[in-house]
Amino acid sequence: MKSQHAWMIGACYSSKHPDFSRYGGIDVAVAPRWRESPDAFINDMMDSLPRRLAERQLALRNPRRPFEPGNVEWVFTSKHRGLRAPDGARPGTGSSLSRQRRM
Repeated sequence: MKSQHAWMIGACYSSKHPDFSRYGGIDVAVAPRWRESPDAFINDMMDSLPRRLAERQLALRNPRRPFEPGNVEWVFTSKHRGLRAPDGARPGTGSSLSRQRRM
């Protein structure tokens, strides 16, 4: 769980994180309660913890809202790689849906 918290913080606030462009680069944030306290994140997520955490990663239910209680879910890591970022881009493509529609 602490590694998922670290991933979430890094993806939103560290420009060196590999997922920063998909999250922090487009202003996705983490709720202050979770940002300030890994223990608060763990306590809030404990009830939804999957049996095999190693195969799961956090994903936003509504990509226009921050990582916060009620707006995250556990998805299989393989599915997470295929999810669109909040800006509509697929991982590794660097293009968004809005840019694709304009072409």
